Amino acid sequence: MSDFGSLNDYLSGAAVKRLTAVECDPSRSNGHEINATSMKAFMGPDARSDIPTTFVRLDDDEEHIESVEGTCSWWFRDRTAQGKGVEYRLYYQDNPAITKAEIGDALAIVMKPNNELIFVTAPQGSQSELELFELFGQDFGNRFKSLDFTDDEEEIGPIKRFILEELGIEIKANFGVNYLSTIESHFGPLTFPSTRKFSQLARQLGGELREFDSADTAVVTWWETEEAMFRQLEGAIIEERLAKGFTDAEDFLSFSQSIRQRRSSRAGSALENHLEQTFSEKGVRFSREKKTEKNKKPDFLFPSVEDYRNKDFPAEQLTMLGVKTTCKDRWRQVLAEAGRIEKKHLFTLQPKISSNQTNEMIDSKLQLVVPRSIHVTYTDEQKSWLLDLEQFLDIVKKRDC
Repeated sequence: MSDFGSLNDYLSGAAVKRLTAVECDPSRSNGHEINATSMKAFMGPDARSDIPTTFVRLDDDEEHIESVEGTCSWWFRDRTAQGKGVEYRLYYQDNPAITKAEIGDALAIVMKPNNELIFVTAPQGSQSELELFELFGQDFGNRFKSLDFTDDEEEIGPIKRFILEELGIEIKANFGVNYLSTIESHFGPLTFPSTRKFSQLARQLGGELREFDSADTAVVTWWETEEAMFRQLEGAIIEERLAKGFTDAEDFLSFSQSIRQRRSSRAGSALENHLEQTFSEKGVRFSREKKTEKNKKPDFLFPSVEDYRNKDFPAEQLTMLGVKTTCKDRWRQVLAEAGRIEKKHLFTLQPKISSNQTNEMIDSKLQLVVPRSIHVTYTDEQKSWLLDLEQFLDIVKKRDC
């Protein structure tokens, strides 16, 4: 449905390594510099200062990912007389990517086509580190390795797209279909309707459930259709706002923040909307976002919240499903919901979760439900444990007999 381009559309070059003491230990560091001669391959031989740089500290808890804007400088020292040749160094400001890093963490310095840099670190052994390995195609060693993306024309798949967006890179897609005129004919010019109404239109455009070979395919198609619709409408609204201009920096920052918040809040709600439609059409009884203990609101309870509150209803016939477009450490939030249900279920679109994470899920009695098309991103061992949506529906129906 969508063409998201290839890596060379977003990255010009990168250098990757594991952090050593001299780079992140204040007692041993030379201070705000990295010996990065191998980066000359994409940074070039000429010294530069005030290079716009985004410093990112990834974290498996998405709420703790930090990103700040700053600058770096690229300088060299000619030490040919000492028999050491020309040495290049990257100088940087204080930033969370380094101040929160430890020896052995993954470091990647990335140049975008506009010559801006991304300076990113991730904890050793984390899900975030695994994602960096996936993006750059390898584990990191103790020395910088320079990567060239000039000839990388492989289409970006769901994993790399997900990681690039975490790094703050705006992914621009050719969606193949222009939905903007249809959206405006339904809701008026350049306005965001309610999420429910938007999801309903996405399903009308994406196809009816009975037209798909599985519930998994339907939900993914509806989700992708709604994302294309949303991105096109958002893009038009942003262009209109930019044309009007901003009164001051605070006005611009407020607008930018509203864009990020809308993206985040609508993503989760949209996925729940499409799952709700699937459950309804499949004849499955459920309750959505109803209070249980301690004012918790599980995304979905089966067969109903009334059965859940009825202490005489067998607990083994109850099912709970949490919904998160991506999970990382946020999956633990589900464990505190619906105390009567020992084994929880979580539906996600996140590809390639680390074995450490899924093993912890298993130990915590949480079962992951992932669309069948995304199973290919997991290991063979993980695939044998994962459920798809059709399998989950079978479980719920059997419990409600």
